[in-house]
Amino acid sequence: MEKVRSAVAKVVNGVNYVGMLACFVCVFVVAIDVILRKVSGQTLGITGSNEISQYLLLIMCMTAIPMLQVKKGHVLVNMFVDKLPVRGRNRWYGVVMLLETIVAAAFCYGCFSYASVVSNRLTDMLKLPYAPFCYICSFGFLELTVLFAIDTIQYFIDAGKKDA
Repeated sequence: MEKVRSAVAKVVNGVNYVGMLACFVCVFVVAIDVILRKVSGQTLGITGSNEISQYLLLIMCMTAIPMLQVKKGHVLVNMFVDKLPVRGRNRWYGVVMLLETIVAAAFCYGCFSYASVVSNRLTDMLKLPYAPFCYICSFGFLELTVLFAIDTIQYFIDAGKKDA
């Protein structure tokens, strides 16, 4: 199971570089747009900078969320769960991760199917197609679903082991 998680983590890590690039471009576009507007007195700016920022933020988020799961960087409130024995805790986490897997899979399917609905629609300002951004969201949720499924299986395997 650890080899599978490691392989998925490598893919997520590689895709995360796209998110880092999107972050850099987003900051650069916004900074240049603000500078141009300040210097020219609101007459000059980057056309569509708001749309560019929105879609680059989408790319950043959809590459960062799976990376959080790889790095175990999610917030975990376990005030009551810590009182359970290790096996009970692992069962609880397994059930919660199973629910998270189902939700992530539903989001993945929803984004993928929505791409066909908006396949011929374009953004307002820059006239970019919506569908590629739906596919990016779907791919991010697919990565997250796979990671959640791996972690769910691991929690249930750990729940079957004897307490140390």
